[in-house]
Amino acid sequence: MRRLAVSGGRRRRIRPATARRSGVALRRKVRELRRLVPGGEGAPARSLLVRTADYIVRLKARVELLRALSALYDELPLPAGAAAGV
Repeated sequence: MRRLAVSGGRRRRIRPATARRSGVALRRKVRELRRLVPGGEGAPARSLLVRTADYIVRLKARVELLRALSALYDELPLPAGAAAGV
């Protein structure tokens, strides 16, 4: 069986050793995602990608919230008697 890859509109033949290496690399990356994404340990690969996308959105929202809270606290006046620079 011949495998073809499309790159920039051109087709090229994939060598079996190259396909095997890329398959190993892909499995390693999926295993790493399963470790990083909450609830990803038992999820099938397709579901894992959806969970990963959702997790990224939640992390971005958390970062935005923390930045907003940090800015809010930066604007608060220091209490009387508070040490400067602490």
